[in-house]
Amino acid sequence: MNRLLFLLLLCCIVSTAQAGQDGKSGGLAGYLRTALERNDEVRAARAQLEAATQKIRRTGVLPDPKLSVQYYLEPIETRTGPQNSAVALSQTVPWFGKLALQREKGEIDAAIAARRLATVELKVARQVKTTYIEYGLLGQSIRIVNENLEILRYLESIARTRYASGNASFVDVLKIQIEMDRVEEQGRDLADQAVPRRVDLNNLLGSEPETARPLPEDIPAVELGIGPARLLAALQSRSPRLAEARQAIDRAEKDRELARRDFYPDLTFSLKTIFTGRAEYGAPEGSGNDPVIAGVTLNLPIFTDRRHGAVAERSARILDARHRRDQLLRDLTTDVEQLLYRYREAERKIALFRDSLVPKIRQELEVALEGFQGGTYSILELMDAQRGLLDFELEESRALAERAITVARLEELSGTTLARWETR
Repeated sequence: MNRLLFLLLLCCIVSTAQAGQDGKSGGLAGYLRTALERNDEVRAARAQLEAATQKIRRTGVLPDPKLSVQYYLEPIETRTGPQNSAVALSQTVPWFGKLALQREKGEIDAAIAARRLATVELKVARQVKTTYIEYGLLGQSIRIVNENLEILRYLESIARTRYASGNASFVDVLKIQIEMDRVEEQGRDLADQAVPRRVDLNNLLGSEPETARPLPEDIPAVELGIGPARLLAALQSRSPRLAEARQAIDRAEKDRELARRDFYPDLTFSLKTIFTGRAEYGAPEGSGNDPVIAGVTLNLPIFTDRRHGAVAERSARILDARHRRDQLLRDLTTDVEQLLYRYREAERKIALFRDSLVPKIRQELEVALEGFQGGTYSILELMDAQRGLLDFELEESRALAERAITVARLEELSGTTLARWETR
């Protein structure tokens, strides 16, 4: 029994040292920085933001002026001389306020692109955290399996000693060996699962699939730093998805206002000069002078049904954007409530396994080992205690991972950091 206690203590010391080494490496923090710099989805969102920002430069400005040159194939004879050619310059000016509305629309489009970038960054950060947590769960599960394998080897040595002394049957040895084979296969399966997890992590980091990544030996021990009320308030004030939905409403309202301005005409100012030669006969007043003509042209918005339809369409789009915003808020609130339940459930499981089940099953294993050595416990009771220890420790690790994944998802939805991401 003393040797068993020594093995358990040694496993705990080794796992603590490995966790400390992993924590010093700052793996998760480095992965997050790398992902935000090199992830292709984040880069694409940044390019979209740059395109939307540059688009502002070409919105809300006057259209290019027009220069027209005319050459008369047959000169037009006038009293002051023949007219041979003409040059005209014109500039269209949209109705008052149209250019300002167009520029405001461009600025809103850029703001929407910025919100989409923030949404993508939050999603990628959550994916990196989730993958890292699952990767760490594999590392911790492998460690737990190896610890239990060491315990089984110790139990096998006891069973062999008892068999050699005639106090146990060879069936006891075989049962332990069968359990060892089962646990070894479980460990190989866990090690094999690490390969696709590593590929997922490299994909998020924008790295080659074969890039080596150390298997974390622990799971980030994260806890929510705020209550449900403050979390829901943060959701409404800081969620980039909600901010994008609100800006979509603003954009639709600008579109409707632009449609209303179409009821008013656009103006085109022009200036034209006609090149005139000198009169061939006589010397009339103004002979050879080039006349200059100034003009104003405006379109006549007389087909109002089309314009009324455009305004009605934009009004319907505003309602659509408002309903989408309200539905999104309800969906996000529902998601947060469900995640808070999962967080509380994970907290209860962690407390149950850490404070009650795991200590008790270790105590049961010690008692069963002592009883097996004394001949009062059977090998089945000893194996049952060992399986219980393995299962409970794995369940505790899964609960830790579930809590961390839930916090990562809540951070994505709320758009804010809710916990300190550190290994325990």
